[in-house]
Amino acid sequence: MIDLENIIFTKVATKLRETHPGIYVSGELDLNPAQFPCAYIEETDNYPLERTSDNATVENHAVLMYEVNVFSTKTVGRKSEAKSIFSTVSDVFEEMGFRRQTMQPLNADHATKYRIVGRFVAVADHNGVIYRR
Repeated sequence: MIDLENIIFTKVATKLRETHPGIYVSGELDLNPAQFPCAYIEETDNYPLERTSDNATVENHAVLMYEVNVFSTKTVGRKSEAKSIFSTVSDVFEEMGFRRQTMQPLNADHATKYRIVGRFVAVADHNGVIYRR
């Protein structure tokens, strides 16, 4: 299995902590975070790209999908803060070679928190090289 989750998480989390001081970043989603603002970066799919497997059924490439959840609870500017955080995330994924599949607000609790969910997809090889899909 091609597993780049720790490398990818670290790159995104490091940039978020640099650009958004005080942000909580985790690799496991919690729909009721204890700290805000926060971002959850999680690999939600990883499967072999079958057309590049060889006769030994070696996994040469894998399709990777990451889901990112961003939460803000600012009294004023929740949406702006969440969008700024998500924009940083999107830039880092793009720099690594991912394409954003979706970005959508999911606001079940409009009164107290703003949430954005997005997904990023790419193909990676067994050497860790990432290719746009």
